[in-house]
Amino acid sequence: MTQARILLIDDDRIILEMLDLALSKADFLVLSAVDGEIGLQMFREHRPDLVIVDIAMPGIDGYQVIEQIRELDGEKKRTPIIILTAHEQSVMRAYAEELGADLYLTKPVTPRQLVEHIHTLIRSKAT
Repeated sequence: MTQARILLIDDDRIILEMLDLALSKADFLVLSAVDGEIGLQMFREHRPDLVIVDIAMPGIDGYQVIEQIRELDGEKKRTPIIILTAHEQSVMRAYAEELGADLYLTKPVTPRQLVEHIHTLIRSKAT
C-alpha cells in the first residue's frame, strides 16, 4: 500500500514542523507550504490525498484555498480538507463547511486525534 500524501498549509513554521513530524511518524508522506499561494501550487503539482489548512494566513487565506481546491477537484474527485485553526467562532466554522471543508478542528489537537481523523477521511474517500 502506498503512503497517503498529506499537504499541510499554515503560515506558522513551528506548527508545520510539529505536524510534519507527527504525520511522518504515522507513515504519511507530508508536503508543507508556508502560505496559501505555495499550498495551491503544491496541490496542483502533487494532488495530495488530503489537505490540512489554517484559516488565518496572509495573502491567500484558508477560505480561498478551499474554494480553489474545490474548483481544481472538478466533478469526479473530492479531496478531503481539514481546517486546523485557533479560531472557534461558529460563523467561521459554518463558512468553511459551506465552502467544502470536510472537518473543522480547533487547536490544540493531539497528533493521535489528527491521525485518526485523517484515516477516517481517507477511508471514506476510498468508498
